[in-house]
Amino acid sequence: MTANQIVALNVAKARALRGWTQEEAAEQLAPYLGAKLSGASFSALERSAHKVDRIKQFSADELLALSRAFDLPIGYFFVPLPPDSDAALHAPDAGMKGLDPIVILDAILGTPENLGHWEEELRDYSSRVAPQPRSKREKPHVSPSDLADRLHTLGASRARAMLRQAFGDVTDAAEVLERLAEAIRILDEEAAETE
Repeated sequence: MTANQIVALNVAKARALRGWTQEEAAEQLAPYLGAKLSGASFSALERSAHKVDRIKQFSADELLALSRAFDLPIGYFFVPLPPDSDAALHAPDAGMKGLDPIVILDAILGTPENLGHWEEELRDYSSRVAPQPRSKREKPHVSPSDLADRLHTLGASRARAMLRQAFGDVTDAAEVLERLAEAIRILDEEAAETE
């Protein structure tokens, strides 16, 4: 699947999450796109997840509109199929086998090596103050002070994903660690008795 196909697939998931028909989703999206998609256009958008001959190419403006209309972070629309689906990510550098879908999550969530740059930019952005509006009808721009701190939630999500990858469900990981701690305690007690 291409990144655009993953977005199209997740548009359908977001629509189902909200309980909207395609017509209702097109209505919700219209104010943010500046025009209403026809029912056929919205249907074609969702179908492009599975049709390689007519893949919808999403722009940054459309991704922002999707995020606002569905009230979901842009990253939601890039969540790849689960690993057990064995779907690879198509990209120009992918070769015949495709890339591991983790590449798209690394691009959205960042990696330990590059996340600091984003955090620094967000801290810089959130520390600035917008100028006063020129007229009484305008509202001042908002610079949330917690913007960079929101990255910690992403970091925690990434850590949970890594734990699940290594140990399965996080609950299982806790049980494995508890059993390991118990085994170490028993070994320590046995070693102390033999001394």
